[in-house]
Amino acid sequence: MKHLLKKLSIVGMALGLATMASSAYAQQKRIGFMIWNTSVPFYSNLISTAEKTAADNDIALDIQSGNGDLSTQISIVQQFIAQQVDMIMIAPSDPKGIVPVVKQANQAGIPVMAVNTKADTDSGADILTYVGVDDFVFGQKQGVLLVQAVGEKAKVAYIVGKLGTSAQLAREAGLMDTLSKYPDVKIVSKQAADWDNAKALAITQDFLSRYPKGQLDAIVGQGPESVTGAIFAGKNDRSDVTFIIGDYPADVRKAIQDGYAYGTVDQDPSPQGRVAIEDAIKYFEGKASEIPAPNHYLELPIIDKSNVEDYPPAWGG
Repeated sequence: MKHLLKKLSIVGMALGLATMASSAYAQQKRIGFMIWNTSVPFYSNLISTAEKTAADNDIALDIQSGNGDLSTQISIVQQFIAQQVDMIMIAPSDPKGIVPVVKQANQAGIPVMAVNTKADTDSGADILTYVGVDDFVFGQKQGVLLVQAVGEKAKVAYIVGKLGTSAQLAREAGLMDTLSKYPDVKIVSKQAADWDNAKALAITQDFLSRYPKGQLDAIVGQGPESVTGAIFAGKNDRSDVTFIIGDYPADVRKAIQDGYAYGTVDQDPSPQGRVAIEDAIKYFEGKASEIPAPNHYLELPIIDKSNVEDYPPAWGG
């Protein structure tokens, strides 16, 4: 009887240890996350939500900034490969330029997930999935807002983000897709502000100087930084120019409420950080088939004065 009890005790201990090991799997999982430039305000909520979700699930998350420089981004991913992390997440500034180091991760057997900005899978990069919004649809919806605001005949200036980023390319393609149905809505000038507030304001001031009243109907900004120009125009007797913004931080919400901006398309960064970690957990648990692929797209509501009170800002406050 004693021998039987001893055996049962040993079996019980073994089962207990196995259960503990199973529940504590995530403590051994490490994710390296390279974001092309963490100083861009948009990423603050994405980062904080990713960090909280990782901490709540006992995952070690190492977020590194690429500082807007492709070679730095490549170096960071190579560092993650050398550390043999369990997964690499990337938000690259150059969807094609990041491909060679993604292939290095593939060869090392480390899964790679794109978050917020894409990598070019047509060039042979193996990406588990892309978590973020469909920026082509984002651009299409900005086009819908634009036509809704100014009609089917208008002269429009366009402020784009950082040239070559997947968001810049896809949003522009989406806008042009919508405007292809409205040949009398013409883009008369386009400049890149690199998702930077000061640059966007300077570009807006240049547009307003070059196009006096009656010569420009609207300015479309791909990102939230264009709100600085919208406020400037409204306070300097240029309410003749309608502003369509991209994204929905607190200052954009207020600009819509105050009438400086007509509307925006709401890309909320917080769910992107949460969903990316949740998808990683599914992968670690052997449930990769449950992860939407090749894209895990999140919602993109259009916001204008008619519904702005129903939506809290996506970040800021």
